[in-house]
Parts: sequence; structure tokens; C-alpha cells
Amino acid sequence: MATSSTVEAERKFDADPSTPLPELHTIDAVGAVGEPASYRLEANYFDTRHLALAARGITLRRRTGGPDAGWHLKLPLGPGKRTEIHAPLGTVETVPVELMDRVLAYTRGHAVAAVATLTTERTSYALYGHGGERLADFVDDYVRAHVFVGEPREAEWREWEVELAAQDGTDEALLENLAEQLSGAGAKPSDRTSKLATAVGDLWPELKGNGRADSFNEGAAVVPILTYLQDQMADLLLQDAHVRLGRDDSVHQMRSVIRRVRSVLHSYRTLFEPAPVKELGRELKSLAKTLGRYRDTEVLHARMRKHLDELPVNLVLGPLHDELDQRMAVRADTAMGAVRNRLNSPRYFRLLDELEALIDAPPVTPQGQETARKTTVKLVNKAAKRLGKRHDAAQAAAVGPQRDIAFHEVRKSAKKLRFAAAAVESVHGKRAAKVEDRAHKIQSILGHHQDSVMSRAELLKLGSAPGISSAAFTYGVLHAMERSAADSTEKEYLRHSKKALKLRLKK
Repeated sequence: MATSSTVEAERKFDADPSTPLPELHTIDAVGAVGEPASYRLEANYFDTRHLALAARGITLRRRTGGPDAGWHLKLPLGPGKRTEIHAPLGTVETVPVELMDRVLAYTRGHAVAAVATLTTERTSYALYGHGGERLADFVDDYVRAHVFVGEPREAEWREWEVELAAQDGTDEALLENLAEQLSGAGAKPSDRTSKLATAVGDLWPELKGNGRADSFNEGAAVVPILTYLQDQMADLLLQDAHVRLGRDDSVHQMRSVIRRVRSVLHSYRTLFEPAPVKELGRELKSLAKTLGRYRDTEVLHARMRKHLDELPVNLVLGPLHDELDQRMAVRADTAMGAVRNRLNSPRYFRLLDELEALIDAPPVTPQGQETARKTTVKLVNKAAKRLGKRHDAAQAAAVGPQRDIAFHEVRKSAKKLRFAAAAVESVHGKRAAKVEDRAHKIQSILGHHQDSVMSRAELLKLGSAPGISSAAFTYGVLHAMERSAADSTEKEYLRHSKKALKLRLKK
């Protein structure tokens, strides 16, 4: 089903039934006002019975009438801005699959049904600039609502909206100027967030995350950590939709978010009561492992294909390109099936609930309420010392599998240090950013090293499989190339590790 998306930037105003329209042509930026266009709009709004979408500022509706009839999904983008995704009209009984894929992480598997029907008598006026360009649209709406959640109710009201005509919503100054002058002309800026919010009234839920930081002293150690986790949670929900929609690189991005959350919870675990953090850590690790099977297949396929393509034709014995592609396609399909099953499971939805609960009502220890700067310095520098110990162990390890494992442990410690520093950049500024950057460099270098380790293990399996005697030579050549690549990354790591291992935050 074809969908399209735009950025909606608008301001709402309250208006009594008898309030005259503002003098739109007197607004400074407006050179001309178009003839009024009238529409009758019928909209069915969909949500769970607990209004899970509304609690996250999301609107899902099907509307008939007007120039944009169809399904509309509005996702928060920032103050006064939303991403609006359109889908064809279809039927009122079935929410389009692509729209549902975008909200399943918010509804957590709960049924979605119509919660209200709104009928709007709309008169729209196009506002043009002095050069004839269309700036915005001003609409005058009379609304009647029938609400089905809680006790059935009806409501009527009038409101005005001004919305930018540009579909990227980037001209914030123009919108603010239009809104300011409309206010000066007697329009009353509205506190309502949407028509559905007005219709639902007292049943409208508080937005998720509101007031969380107010529970703690502004300088408390836990505040920047919770802020970081809240940002990651938002990204996780976004990446969830991208994975369901099959977007390129989405599994990798979702796995990365999960690793950031898990790493920060581990590094700052003493700021929270242990039980919920420990349980979340286990579940996040398990989810990352499920995603990792698909991601590792992607990486392994791309790496082996690249090296195979680089070989001279006379060294490639047999149809290895096709065999590799087919083998990895089967493995990827199996892994993606496991990912989709996991993302639709009650276990996954429970994890999202528990992660949000920790962020919204964190079980903070006395250490979490201590001064942020002093407390986080100790924890970040502790992660840096751990990285140093892992480095020494890798240096002392015998060449071979033991050394490979040791370097993988260095990489994991670098990752923990990177995210621990990133979480407190608002506290420690450039110094934390520097630690993050150096740790990221180590992580990236040793990531290539680990990719080589995995590739060599796969090549050994392929080369020793029965019935491929001629291809064994080619797999041996590829194995030698990977061994050489691993040696190069070890040398590169040693060049970059000296400065990174000495870097610390300052009190």
C-alpha cells in the first residue's frame, strides 16, 4: 500500500461561535488571501482503550472529505511539529498494515479500535506571500464529537488553525510570525494538543515522561542518565517501526540502541536498585542476541562477498558467489523470522513496559541523588580503568584464539566506556565527548578485528565441508586474507590505544 509523509507545522487557537474571523490580509507577511473553500470532514480516531497512542502524542485516524481523505498517522517531531504519514482510504474496519507497523511498539499488542468520531465543518483560506507564493492555510473549524471510551459523550466547539504550506515544516520563523499576529488580532492561542484531546476531555492521558526529572534535584547524578535513557527509548521505538517495515540497516540500528541502553544501565547500575536493572539487563541481552543473529549474517555476507570479489578469477574455483549468496540468504531469512517473532511477543512488549517504567518512576539509590559531576566522574573513570585491564590481558594473551577472545573483551569494555561518557556529556562537556570519541575509535577498530574472527571461523567450516575439494583452496586463500586483515587491525589498535587508555574525566 502506497504511503507518503510530510512534516506538519501548525498552531491552534480557541474561538467562540460568534467570534469574527481575524483580518487575515492585514498580517505583514500576507500579500493576498484566497477565496474560502468549504469541506465537511468525517474522521474516525483509533487508539487502544487505555489511549496508549494519545499518551505518546500520536494520532491515528481515517478521514473522508476534503483534499486529503485517507488514513493519517501523526507522530511527534518537536514542539508544534509532527510527521504526518498518509495512506489510501481503504476501509474503516482495517488499519493499513504499514501504519500499524509504525505503532505496534506503542500499543504493545493491545487491540486498536475507534475511540471517537469527529465531524468538522471546515472553511479554509490560503495565505499567499507578496510574491504570490503560498505561505500557509488558515482554517475555521466547527467540530462535533462523539466519544466511545469511558462514558459515551458528545461535545461541540470551534477552533482555528494556521498551518504552513511547505511540507517540510522548516520555516519556524514564519509560523511564529503568523501565530503572533493572529494573537494580536484577537485570536486566543489554544492549550489543546489535538481535536481528539478536546473531545476526550478529562480522560486524556498525561504524556509519557512528563514530570520525571522534577522528582530529583537538578544536579543529581541520576538526572543525566535518565535523560539519556529517555532519548534512547524514543529511538528504540522508532527503530522498532523501521525493522517491521524492512528498512535498510534497521536491525543494526535497533541493536545499537539496545546496546547503548544495556551498557549505560550496567555502568550506572549503582544509581538504581539492583533487581529491576539486573532483570532489564538480562532481557536486553537476550533481545540483542536475537537481533545479532541477523546482523552478524549481514556483516559476514558482505565481508566474505567483498573479499571473494577481490580475488582474481583463476583463484575462484567453482560457483562460490552464488553458493555464498544462497547460503546467507537462507540464514538471513531464518534470523529475520526469529526477529519478527520476538518483536511480536508478549515478552518483548513487557520489556518495553518495564524499561519505560524504570525511566518514568526510577528506583533510585542514595548514590543516584548525589552530585552528578563527582559521582559520574568516578563511574566513567572506573569504566576507563576496566578498559586498561582488558588491554593488558590482551597484550599478554598467546597468539591465536585466546588473543582473539581477549581483544573482543577489550572491544566490549571500550563500548561500555563510550556510552558511559556519552550519557554524561551534558555534565562534563568536551572532556566527556573526547573520551567517547577515543573509546569509539577503539571499538570500531576491534569491531573489524572481530568481524575477521567470525569470517575465519565460517571459512574453516566451509573449507572442511564434504564434497567441496576444489573450493577448499579458495576458502583457504580467503582465510589467509582474513588473517592478514586481523594482524593489520591489531597494529592499528595499538597505535590508537595509547592515548585512549590514559584519558580520564576530571572532577
